[in-house]
Amino acid sequence: MKSAIILAAIGAGVLACSATAPVKGPGEPAGSVSSGRGPAWTASIRGVTQSRFNVPDSSREKSYGSLRWSPGNPPTLSTVNLVFSYGGSERELSWAILFEGCGSASLPLNPISTFPELEVGNSGHVELNVTLSLQLPPSGAYHIEIYRDRRGGAESVVACGNLRYASG
Repeated sequence: MKSAIILAAIGAGVLACSATAPVKGPGEPAGSVSSGRGPAWTASIRGVTQSRFNVPDSSREKSYGSLRWSPGNPPTLSTVNLVFSYGGSERELSWAILFEGCGSASLPLNPISTFPELEVGNSGHVELNVTLSLQLPPSGAYHIEIYRDRRGGAESVVACGNLRYASG
């Protein structure tokens, strides 16, 4: 009798576990960050010319680049692809993504110390592909600033770019 109850329970469990929901078509693979598809924030980065003692710093006019900020996996992460050519003499630059647009006095989304430094090569070129502990926002106003030092003050900005959102 005990064996019959155990067999009946096992049989019921097998039947319950074998019931599945129908699957319609194959699953879709997740979009690749490098494919350029899917939601992302993009920016065209331009050098910021500032004057020191009324003497223009023309090296900053030669600085330019681009940024693509896209969702990561899991959604609490995001991926940044940054390409930048720098005309100045510094070989280590800092950067951050900030609220609002270029020229606004705003705070970064994360502390500047959480954004990895940019190592400028001898040719003045930087390429960075990094995953950040930062969820990609679907709306708002943001910009990237690149600094000549880790302080991140307005006086050390060498380039800026307003981010634009594209849903895919």
